Amino acid sequence: TSGTVEPTTAPLTPTQVYSALSTVKPPEAALVNESTSTMAEQARWLPTVGTNSFFATGSGGIGWGVPGAVGVALGDRAAGRKRAVVATIGDGSFQYSIQAIWTAAQHKLPVVFVVMRNGEYSILKSFALLEKTPNVPGLDLPGLDIESLAIGFGLRAVTVGDTEGLVNEFNAALEADGPTVIVVHTKPQVAHLG
Repeated sequence: TSGTVEPTTAPLTPTQVYSALSTVKPPEAALVNESTSTMAEQARWLPTVGTNSFFATGSGGIGWGVPGAVGVALGDRAAGRKRAVVATIGDGSFQYSIQAIWTAAQHKLPVVFVVMRNGEYSILKSFALLEKTPNVPGLDLPGLDIESLAIGFGLRAVTVGDTEGLVNEFNAALEADGPTVIVVHTKPQVAHLG
């Protein structure tokens, strides 16, 4: 990567988010991904090549990513490993186990939560289409103020409006003494389930 990103305003595509992150994510940082509908973009822009550097789930439950990122950071601390943990999390997934961010704040863990705020459970909508059951109710997520929730749990939190802001806030998060939540408004997309 060139290390620079063309400024693009929100809502961003997942490709724009991961492309921007690829310019600033430290190579040694662990990556936890529970933005399931954007896994293809993550694999392209933030490939993982080291052992114990990528954490995801093949299928199953929603809501493991936030506490998973906290667990990776706590495990790193116990092992004497100094690295950031980057967690790309969907806005729906983020709500399932949000109390885990309090633990991150209490222990001043070096976690950067990048919350993809697309306003829906995209992965569940994609599964509904795959199962030929479109228009399942309850899959839209209007009105969430994730930044305020994170601040309420004691974290540094910001909402960014473009790729330049994402890069700047990500760099600031790497320097912060504790965890940060960065909310990025993104465009919904159908997941690659094929």
